[in-house]
Amino acid sequence: MIDQPTRVLLIEDNPGDADLVRLRLVEGNSGLDVSCVHRLSAGLTSMSEKPPAVVLLDLNLPDSRGAETFRSLLKNAPGVPVVVLSGRDDEELATNALHQGVQDYLVKGTFNSKQLASAMRYAIERQALLTSLDMSRKQQLQFKDRFLSHVSHELRTPLTSIHQFVTILLDGLAGPIPPEQREHLETVLRSAEQLHSMIDDLLETTRAESGKIRIEPRCIAIGAVVEQASAMLQATAQAKNVSLGVSIEDKI
Repeated sequence: MIDQPTRVLLIEDNPGDADLVRLRLVEGNSGLDVSCVHRLSAGLTSMSEKPPAVVLLDLNLPDSRGAETFRSLLKNAPGVPVVVLSGRDDEELATNALHQGVQDYLVKGTFNSKQLASAMRYAIERQALLTSLDMSRKQQLQFKDRFLSHVSHELRTPLTSIHQFVTILLDGLAGPIPPEQREHLETVLRSAEQLHSMIDDLLETTRAESGKIRIEPRCIAIGAVVEQASAMLQATAQAKNVSLGVSIEDKI
């Protein structure tokens, strides 16, 4: 049984089927507010004016037939639970409907008032759960976006200082530096730039999850990337007495 008065929208063009469903609804719960329309377009208009708690939907209507009926309804009212009432005992159609967002699929003439009431109650509860999960997911994404934005800002501040001071040293503004030290400083500079790029990639991943990704295809020199990776690992290799070298074919 449904605990409180609930607005039910019945979209059914067959008067006999509509009367039978109304009878089942009254038998199951006398406090329901049931509205009935005969076309999908009328149902969509009614839903926009006053969203129902649940929709009972016939698939074959004067202005829509078959799977396209529930697809159109779900597209225009994604948050409203839908129970299909079909004259076809079609397992494939039922599975398709459930996979696309319909909450239940009942075959006309095979259910009683208790089964219909249970289907509507469970449809409402499942839709409420899905809505809650969706809100929770959005809140988590918003929290992650704020967290990544904060972390990226905090990381960029010291990276900027590293970049500026290393650049000052490489430009000779703090005095001359020997070639070996210059090579090490250039490795530090490349590493700082790579970390900055990784932070940008992290933020780009967040944008991708929210549908705001920006794709910029470009060519790169693989040899330069390999040499850069080798240079960054030289200190670690030397500390372990490992000889690390790079040999790259010109045609790559």
